[in-house]
Amino acid sequence: MSDHCNFPGWLALEGLRATPVRLAVLEILGEALRALRAQEILELIRTHRRVNKVTVYRILEDFTRRGMVRKLSLEGRVSHFELACEHHPPHPHFQCQTCREVQCLEPVTLNRMWTELRDPWATAPIISISKWPVSAINAGAPPGQLSCIRCRETYALP
Repeated sequence: MSDHCNFPGWLALEGLRATPVRLAVLEILGEALRALRAQEILELIRTHRRVNKVTVYRILEDFTRRGMVRKLSLEGRVSHFELACEHHPPHPHFQCQTCREVQCLEPVTLNRMWTELRDPWATAPIISISKWPVSAINAGAPPGQLSCIRCRETYALP
């Protein structure tokens, strides 16, 4: 279970019963280090219990409608889901153009962004992204062809 979230209490506040499948969806998203596809969530639940695919999809849609889960519509037409609570604030995402995996990037507040802005005519990047787990500054890569570090190392990409 997530270190911070009281999922049974959250469900009660939303007027929902704390069913095993609802709790499993929230716990999986609470422990995930990245946004997950519905199919991934379904497979993780099925390692512990039998569950209907439609049930998981309906729970995800209900949680999204209630604002408990964020639905990310990314390239490739497959939605990804992540928890949307005070312990999981909104943040940017990166989708690798090679493996299509979605990675969460460090949230950047406007105050922090402002302090990291450089002279607009300088050649340095506008925002420091050295902590991001992606190669968003792929030297020599064609525009729009950004790959994660794992793919760059595996396939010797620029």
